[in-house]
Formats: sequence, structure tokens, C-alpha cells
Amino acid sequence: MSTLLEVLVTTDSNNTLWTGSIWDPHTGTNLKSYKGGGTAEPRTLSFIGSDYLAAVEKTKPILHIWPLNSHQTVQGMRFILPGKAGTFAFSPDGAFCIAGIDEKIYLWQIASGNLLTIINRHYQKVVLLKFTPDGRYFVSAAEDGMVMVWSLATVAANPEAELVTQTTAGQHDPIYIFSDHSLPVADLCISKTGMHGRLCSVSGDRTCKIYDLASGEMLLNLVFDVPLSAITLDILELNIFVGTMEGKIYQISLTNPPRSRDLMINTDSSLVFNAHKSMVTCLSVSLNGETLMSGSNDERVLLWHIPSRQPVRTIKHKGPITNAYFTTNYPAIYKQEFKPSIILHSLERSLESSDEVTELEVLVNKKINFWPATNDIDYEQNSVATENDNKIQETKFKEELENLKKINANLYSFAIQKEVHSIVNVSNNVGKKKKNRSKMST
Repeated sequence: MSTLLEVLVTTDSNNTLWTGSIWDPHTGTNLKSYKGGGTAEPRTLSFIGSDYLAAVEKTKPILHIWPLNSHQTVQGMRFILPGKAGTFAFSPDGAFCIAGIDEKIYLWQIASGNLLTIINRHYQKVVLLKFTPDGRYFVSAAEDGMVMVWSLATVAANPEAELVTQTTAGQHDPIYIFSDHSLPVADLCISKTGMHGRLCSVSGDRTCKIYDLASGEMLLNLVFDVPLSAITLDILELNIFVGTMEGKIYQISLTNPPRSRDLMINTDSSLVFNAHKSMVTCLSVSLNGETLMSGSNDERVLLWHIPSRQPVRTIKHKGPITNAYFTTNYPAIYKQEFKPSIILHSLERSLESSDEVTELEVLVNKKINFWPATNDIDYEQNSVATENDNKIQETKFKEELENLKKINANLYSFAIQKEVHSIVNVSNNVGKKKKNRSKMST
């Protein structure tokens, strides 16, 4: 199974068998199950680098973390949050994590567990947090209908860290504030190019907004006649797939944009994936661009063949689907020995107000295989051999240079001779013509 390029990770609201599970999308086989985490909160299932899987429990303020090769959670550590999180996300490199607790956003450094800041700019509960693929920015969305884009470096680097308290924290300014939705945001989707790409959002107000993150402008406003619940882009970002409250999934092409910014979507004539009996909660597209995954409250995960819009496989669960998406197949899932490259630390529940600065020494076992490993003897032999090779190459270069000089001189003399002959011939022809004219005149 380690030869798979991608796998499917899912959670549902019934935790009798497991909290989360990894599946083979080609056969529907359960590859690995993760237990002991209760029911996972929607929009909180995330990978920490390529070593761990994490999810927030729905009924408790606890973050559960599993090594990818183990059914049980990390032993000897508990990750207790300041409150029950409605959404959670990790940066792609596994260095930072963010949680949406009520209307606040908490930012931690994972290796030290330090709470770096608390952002308080939303007016209602934060429901979505997502990092850009490069990990330099993240996007937040809340029940107030607002979508904000944040710079991780600006938020994490607080010049007055020793003066920050719980009451004065969170006075950060986002890069963009989008307040075009009139109802809570249901889902977000970010381009793979991050801030050079697009941001898509859907809401219960029956609209899908597409923004340009480079300029902060709205590019397109798609208006449907049903409330929307999920969205995703295909691998080439030429189509968007929008899930609805009634269970249908619409495919909208972005290759032929309309002349106006607002566009009414005719749901009768659009491309529709219709098999779910309840609200669509999760959407994701495979790496080859041919398979669409959809999770729903009807306790099913469907895999669709996109060109034909027909379901090719059904993975049944015991409860409504809360998290589901395609991800790359990590080798750590199948290894017996677990050697993580990411350091975990229990998370602080309040901001540090002391003047002490925590020094953290991070030891990471990352061997770069760019240069071949050699011992000293081999190195000396190789150095002598390289010196000899350099001398031989130097003599060859000198010989080639001399040959090129001779060839260049011969070409130059040949060109001069040709030019001289051509001038002589032209002058002779001119003289002959003059003689002929003089004879004819006489």
C-alpha cells in the first residue's frame, strides 16, 4: 500500500469504531484507523508535517494527536486548549498551529508550546481557518460573514511580547477583510499558488465569492438558488465544485468568465453530481484530476468519475461525515519504527507576561543526500584523482584553444583572399565596360 500516491482521510460523528481513518481510494480498503479521540470536530482534522495526525474533540477542549503509524494517541502528553475549538489548522511545515475558539484566533508555536498571540477581530464565532500552501499566510472566516487574510510573520512577531496581556492582545491588522457574505461562511478554498492565486468562499446566503489574493479584489460572484455548504478546486484550478445543503454538487467552469462580475447560476442546465440525500459537508479532488470525493450528512463518502459525473465507489460510515479529503500517501503510515522530525510540546493556555525569553534548541534529524557520503581515505583518493583529471583537462583545453586559434587565422586569411579577388574582378569588369563604351562611341 506504500506505493499509492494519495490516500483518503475521513472522520464521522460516530466514534464507536474509530475517530479517524485512512482509506485506499482505488479499492475502498481501510488502511489505518486512529482511536481514542472521541468525535472529531468538523474542520479540525489536519496533518502535522508528515509525522502526526491531529483532530479536536467535539465535546471537550482537547486536541488529540496520533503518530501516523499508531492507532493510539501520543502517550505522556495532553494538549488542552483554552476553550472548545470550532476549527483548527497546522502550517504545512508543522511549525505553527492556529485555533478558532469563539470569536478569537489563538496562535501557537508547536515545538515550544508558546502561545504567541490571540487575535480578536471577528465579531462572531470563527468557523474556518486555513493556511496557504506555502505556510506564510492564513485565512479565517466566521459566522459574521467576514473573511480575513493574515500574514503569519506579522502576527507571530510581536515586538512588545513582554507587555502583552490578555486584554491588550489581538490588535493585529489583517492584509484583507472581505465582508461580502450576509450569512455565516460555510467553506473556503485557496489556490495552490497562495497569495498569487485565488480565494473561494461559499455561504448559506447562496453565493460563491472568488477573490484575487494578489490585489484583494472580487473577481466573480456566483449566485445560486440553494444554500451552499462546501467548495473545492480541481487540480488545474479550471473548475470549482460547489456542494449544497440539499445534497447536489455543481461543477462551474472558470475558463469562460462572464462579462459582468455577478453571475446567476442556472442549476437546471449546470453540470450536477446528484446522489447524496443530505447536505454535502466535504469536497476534494484527487491528484490526477479525475476523481471527486464528497462527504455528506447521509453517512456516505462518494467517489465520482468527474468526466461522466457518475459515482464509482461508496464508503459507508456510521455517522454524518465531519472531515474528509485527499492527501499524499505518507511513508510513516506503514513504518514500524517511528522517528518524527517534528517536536511536540504541550500548548500554553495563556499569554506569557514575564520578561523571560524561552530559549529552544531544536534538534532535527534531517540528512541531506545531495553529496555522497565518503570517508577520509576515499576523500584523499578522490582529491588526488580529481587533481590529475584537472591537469589532463587543462592540457586538453590548451590544445583545443591552439587548434581554434589556427582555424580562426586560416578562416580570416581565406576570407581576406576571397574579398580581394572579388574586388579585383569587379574592377576588371568595370574597366572592360568602359572600353566597350569608348569603342562604340568612336
